[in-house]
Amino acid sequence: MKKIFSSILYIAAALLMAGCAKTATVGPNDANKRYFEAWMQLNYPNLTAQGLGFYVVEETAGNGVEVEEDGYVLVDYRITDLEGNISSYTDPDAARQLGSYDATAYYGPKFWATAKTALPAGLHSAMIGQKAGVSRKVIIPSWLMTYKDYGTEEEDYLDPKLKKDETYDATSFSNTIYEFRVADFTEDINEWQIDSIGRFFKNNEVKIFGKPASEVFAGMDAKKDTVTVNGFYYKQVSQPADTASFKSDTTLYINYTGKLINGLVFDTNVERIAKDNGLYSATRTYEPMQINWGEEYADITMGSDKSTIISGFALTLWQMRSMEKGVGVFYSPLGYGANGSGSSIPGYAPLIFEIEFVEKPE
Repeated sequence: MKKIFSSILYIAAALLMAGCAKTATVGPNDANKRYFEAWMQLNYPNLTAQGLGFYVVEETAGNGVEVEEDGYVLVDYRITDLEGNISSYTDPDAARQLGSYDATAYYGPKFWATAKTALPAGLHSAMIGQKAGVSRKVIIPSWLMTYKDYGTEEEDYLDPKLKKDETYDATSFSNTIYEFRVADFTEDINEWQIDSIGRFFKNNEVKIFGKPASEVFAGMDAKKDTVTVNGFYYKQVSQPADTASFKSDTTLYINYTGKLINGLVFDTNVERIAKDNGLYSATRTYEPMQINWGEEYADITMGSDKSTIISGFALTLWQMRSMEKGVGVFYSPLGYGANGSGSSIPGYAPLIFEIEFVEKPE
C-alpha cells in the first residue's frame, strides 16, 4: 500500500509540473523525465545532477589508481530500482536478505569493462575518473541506462534523434540506483590475472592437496614460470609411476578438484571433497572420471560421451604421466573467459585444478 501511495504522489507531482510548464515538449522521453524529476523532488530535493545527468547520494573518495576508459574496473556493487528492490549484487549480505544465499557461489568484486558502450551511459559517466577505493551511491535516470553513445550532453539522450537520427523510449529501461565500491582498475586484464596468480603462489590460507599454496608453489614466479603457453602453470605434487607419454588412444581415469584462487571449490568428482564444500548432490555418481587421450592436448576429452574440456584443464593433463598427482593454474583465456561459468566462476577468473591419475574403477 505504501508503494502504491508513493507512486500516486510521484504521478500527481509529475502532472502538476507538466501543467505548470509554459510550453509543451515533444521529446520521446519527456514523460519519463517529468516522472523522474517528481520522484527526485520528493526524495532528494537538494541533489544536483552531475556529469551526464546522474545524482550522487553518498560518496567516499578513493586514493588508488584512476578508472579510465578502455580498461577493466573491479567492483563490488548492489543495483536496485527506485523502490529499493535489488536486481543484482556481489555481496553475500544481499543474498541473505533475498533468501538466496548459496555457500557454493562466488561473492566478491567482479570486473566491468569501461569502454564507453560497455556500461550504461549514466554509470559510465559516474565511474570514469574515480579512483580505486571510492564508494558511491548514484541515481541514474532511465534515459541514461542505454549502452549507446549519443554524445556528451544529457539532452542528446533525452532526444537522440536531434543528433543521430534515432529515437528510443526510455520506458524500456529503468531508473536505477547503483551502490558500488571500486576495488581496482587495470588496462590489461590478462596481466592483472597473472599478477593475481603470483600473489596466490605466496598464499598461506588456500590449500592445494592439503598443503598451503605457498609451500606447493615455493619459488615459482608468475612472470617467468609459465609452461607451454602464457598464463599457464603446472606443479608436480607426486612422482609418476612411468615417465612415458600416453598413446593417443589411451583411456585413463582421474580424480580432480577445481578451485578459484581464493580457495572456493566449484567442482570435484571426489565425494568427501564435495560434502566438505557444500557441493554434494545425491543425484551425482562420485567415481574416477574417464579421460580420453589425444594426439594434442586440445584433443583430450572427458567421459564416455567424449565431452570437450577447457584448455587449462587439458594442458594440466598434458603435463602429467602415469599415476602422477599435480596441479595446474591458469588465467581466464584458458578457462571461462569474460563470462565465467554459473554462479561459482566469475568472468576473468584464474582457475586451479588438482588432478590425480588413479586406477580404473571396478
